[in-house]
Formats: sequence, C-alpha cells, structure tokens
Amino acid sequence: MKIGFNKVGSQAIPFDISKEKLKFSGTLEKFSRSLIELEAKITGELSIPCDICAEEFEKTLDESVKFHLSDGIYKDEDDHEYDIVEIENSIIDLDEILDSEIELFKSSYFCCKNCQN
Repeated sequence: MKIGFNKVGSQAIPFDISKEKLKFSGTLEKFSRSLIELEAKITGELSIPCDICAEEFEKTLDESVKFHLSDGIYKDEDDHEYDIVEIENSIIDLDEILDSEIELFKSSYFCCKNCQN
C-alpha cells in the first residue's frame, strides 16, 4: 500500500495491510510541517529460525511501533530526538516499512522450545 506524503494531513489516516500471517494496522498523521507520525501494531505469526538448531518455528508477534516519516533527508534544527524514517520520492510505502520492521525483529536472538531446556 502506497500513500503520497502530501496526502497525509492533521486528521489521522487509518491503514491495515496483511502479509502472510501478519497484520500491520495503524494510522498516519501530520506531526509537524515536515514530519508524519506513524503509529501501528504488528500482530500475528512469524516463522523464524532458531538461533541454536536452525529449525523454523512460529513466533507470535504483538508489537507496537511508533516513529516519524520525513520526505527526504531530515534536518533537525531544534535538536529533537525522534526515530526518523526518511521516505524517497514523496511516497510512503507501507509494505516496505512492514518488511523493514519484520527484518529488524528477525535480527533479534530467538530460541525454540526444544533448545530452551
């Protein structure tokens, strides 16, 4: 799902996308003149390999995400500390954002039930 950066205003725009066994739903809302706030949940099942035995297992996700989107390179003149995702070509690609969040989650350490003992 793609949304033009300039289509997001001060009224929250809801979104809801699914990928495999995951659901990514939330809102996009203008945060400041140059930033949009994305607030969402990622829920469902994700198949990941155990870091010990490499066997695939299902991990239940119920993760909240919140960050800001910038149209291009973000320049902060006020030294605010925001989690910023820089968007290219003025298009917010929610599928790409979900893929990035999944890869970030997969980069953590995971151990299946068999290897926990």
